[in-house]
Amino acid sequence: MGKKLNTLTQEQARKIWNGRPKLPEKKIKKFAHEEVFVNEQYFFKYKECDHRYGYCTACGKDVQIDIENMRLWTDKHAACRSARHNDTVCCPVCGHEVQVKDAGRGRSQLINTAVVAVTQRTRNGGILLSFVRVYEDYTRNYKAAPERGTLLYAAYFNLGQHFVAEQTYGGGLYISIKQKPTLRLPCTVEPVKLDHNSWKCTEGEGAKLLGFEEALERSNLRYLPWEAYHECAQQLYRSTITNYPVNLLGLLYQYSRYPVLTERLIKEGNGDLVAEQVEWDCTTGMDYKQVVPYKAMRLTKQEYRKLKTQDNICCSTLKATKALKKYGCKMTDKNILFFLAFQYTWSQRKCYKALDVLRQHLSPQKAINWVNRQAAGGYGTPTNVLSDYSDYLDQCRRLGLDVNRKEVAVPQNLRDLHRQYSEELTHRANEKKAKEQAERAKKLAKDLPKLKRKYTYASSGLFIRPAEGPGRSLLHFSA
Repeated sequence: MGKKLNTLTQEQARKIWNGRPKLPEKKIKKFAHEEVFVNEQYFFKYKECDHRYGYCTACGKDVQIDIENMRLWTDKHAACRSARHNDTVCCPVCGHEVQVKDAGRGRSQLINTAVVAVTQRTRNGGILLSFVRVYEDYTRNYKAAPERGTLLYAAYFNLGQHFVAEQTYGGGLYISIKQKPTLRLPCTVEPVKLDHNSWKCTEGEGAKLLGFEEALERSNLRYLPWEAYHECAQQLYRSTITNYPVNLLGLLYQYSRYPVLTERLIKEGNGDLVAEQVEWDCTTGMDYKQVVPYKAMRLTKQEYRKLKTQDNICCSTLKATKALKKYGCKMTDKNILFFLAFQYTWSQRKCYKALDVLRQHLSPQKAINWVNRQAAGGYGTPTNVLSDYSDYLDQCRRLGLDVNRKEVAVPQNLRDLHRQYSEELTHRANEKKAKEQAERAKKLAKDLPKLKRKYTYASSGLFIRPAEGPGRSLLHFSA
């Protein structure tokens, strides 16, 4: 039997959970106010005792903005006094950029909400990620302080150990050692505010990490190349959003199960492969029991070096090499590019089925050469050739040709023959349609005398049916 990927039992997980460190509430509130909601601060204007004031939520101070002493008067005071609702100004005290709000207006929707991922080291050297919601609620009082909501989700990771604690409908937390960490909670290293009150992080949003790098350095998972992975994941998304949220829970889940292999893959420059597996849940058929990267990829050392010299190894590259070996082709640059082209098309299965038909009549290398010759003749790419070749085989079957014969299955000029058979099938379809229309016209001519006897022909466009008795006539006249 192989080594267990999770050595924890339900009782041990419960014991670790009960002995977890307390959440640093003051630190979370300070972090939320100063970093998470740093760009969501307001300047509430109000009038008291015939003087105009403004309350800055960034520094928490009341500022008089109609100062009579001109020595204390600044341009910031003037800007705050003349600013209208929703204008952006700078606080005269702290200089923070804030949005002006009239304190007398309704604030039913004025609430800042975000999710913070608090990372803590446990006693046994593992790390615990606790996702808590933080908010600043100005609906009742514009001098609101940041508050911490309930614990939404938690995940524990150690070498060969992991469990999750998920909130249930009853309000409690369910601990599971079998459940995989959720994909709904991507994490970001920069503050990102949620635009809604839900704790589920969507695209372009994420939970802000608090204390992750410090806890990681002191844990058993300290050899995880987090910075290298984060850079690869950012390049993978190619998003205009800086510090796009990444699936940190998925990375820790994979590292806790295969620590040596994951570390070596990233350090040897295969971070793109790990990022695709974690972020996009790509399957590559790797042997995760191995700890050497090229053995895990089911490659020889020479094949691994050859792929590394071309470009970064990714999931598509491994799938292409797997198909190349399946069809018995040599691992050359042209053959790798040939099979790599199928990985970026929606008709991948269709292309492989067409290639299977060619393999019945040609050797693997000759089949690839035939496809490349047809592509050079006007198709452009091997994918277009095999897509049209699949249609060509279907045309042959509809025309009654035997596709098991080599001269039919391997045409010299696929493009011309495909066009010729398309015209032939179109011609046959038009003939069949004309025949059906002629039969319908013949049947109509046969039924026309009966229609004339039943209906009175009144105009060139209508058949008007006469009344069938005095009762029917009265109905017509009354209408």
